[in-house]
Amino acid sequence: MEYTTHAIQRCSQRGIRQQQVQWLVDFGCHTWNRGAQVYFFDRARLKRLLLKLSSAERQLAEKAQNVYVVVVDGAVVTVGHRSPDFCVSKPGVHHHRRRPQHQAA
Repeated sequence: MEYTTHAIQRCSQRGIRQQQVQWLVDFGCHTWNRGAQVYFFDRARLKRLLLKLSSAERQLAEKAQNVYVVVVDGAVVTVGHRSPDFCVSKPGVHHHRRRPQHQAA
């Protein structure tokens, strides 16, 4: 898999290894956002991966639990750690944000 210069910098800055990125792309869920694929682990997919790994690899994989990878045209463009407000929806699942209700004056 190819990495942009930006992605290489972000991996280095954020302590995310290329093996973790590869596991996310190979075993993680993905959704589309603004023309890019965003990969991440849900509990089931991470558990499935952990069953296939040695104990040393498991520790590294568990650290990827809250990592996301953004891929455009087969190249990794950025990586990061998911924060509580990071919201992705799985294909076929739609979450609607509630609009604040205006009170009549």
